[in-house]
Amino acid sequence: MMEERESRRRPSITTILLVIVFVGVVSAFLINKIQLLYTAPPSQGIDYSQFPIYEVPLRYILNYALSAWSSLLFAFFIGGLIQEYMHKDLIVKYLGSKRASSYLIAAVLSPLFVTCSCSVIPIYVSLLMTGASLGVAMTFFLMAPAANLITILLTGEYLGWDLGGLRLVFSIMAAITCGVVFDRTKLARELTKQYDEIRVGRAKKLELKKTTDDRVRNVYNNIWFLMKSILGYLLIGLVVVSYIAAYFPNELIESVFTGWWGILAGSLLGGPLYTPALVEIVLTSTLLAKGMSRATALAFMMGQPYDFVSMPPNSRYFRWTGVLMYAAIFFLFSLISGVAYVALFGWI
Repeated sequence: MMEERESRRRPSITTILLVIVFVGVVSAFLINKIQLLYTAPPSQGIDYSQFPIYEVPLRYILNYALSAWSSLLFAFFIGGLIQEYMHKDLIVKYLGSKRASSYLIAAVLSPLFVTCSCSVIPIYVSLLMTGASLGVAMTFFLMAPAANLITILLTGEYLGWDLGGLRLVFSIMAAITCGVVFDRTKLARELTKQYDEIRVGRAKKLELKKTTDDRVRNVYNNIWFLMKSILGYLLIGLVVVSYIAAYFPNELIESVFTGWWGILAGSLLGGPLYTPALVEIVLTSTLLAKGMSRATALAFMMGQPYDFVSMPPNSRYFRWTGVLMYAAIFFLFSLISGVAYVALFGWI
């Protein structure tokens, strides 16, 4: 009997291998982010219009996978870990209330994960399933692409700290505003009841699994649950944006990014033109060299959180009403950031 208990306490070979895989994914993510700090932006982006129309989404998705695989895998693994090991009472205490501190904690915590708008989805969904409020989860999601550590460091290093600093300030204001506003809507209250039922149901399925083997398997079950919930919607978003990237006329972008209308154009186009961090830097730098004002550049970069790629998977959790709401608020703050830049520094 004693030997049987001891054998149940010792992790199996399968569990050890699963833990090794987990460590490998986290290590790959950290190495990738460290390399990113020392990698210069590419001289130019990929011209997807040169490929046959049926190849455009395939090549775009492949390029996205090559550049974002470590962040996406990391996000799924961290999401699975949060659901299994993060104490629900802790999440409810610090991220589940509608106190100002909950939104602020989410805004400060999110940039540490250094993920894009797509990669952060599994993490915020896990927080949501563990007890975070919808608005806090929204704040967490919006801060990751808008102002994670790598994004702000690259913006400051390559484009100037006037843009990097204001991007951080206005992103925090916009993300918290979106979360606070959404939590006070009727839709958020209705969705909260639904997610409470889902949380209870998942908790009952997993509550009896207490051994190390079972807990590790639970993590991987959570990862699979997140992948099934998100990846299909993510692919839809990538296909849509691939055609925008391929066929949106660059000459039009270059001709409208000046003056007050340029700030409006930058705010409108920043979201649809979804770009990873390094590509975003080189694109903005190229447009600045062709005459875009720095105020417009700030408004353009502020559009990253309401990109078309992340909208479909986010609609699963916030509904399209919530997605359009945060897009409208972030668009408004994109305009405000451009106007504020002109007030502070003028048209440069």
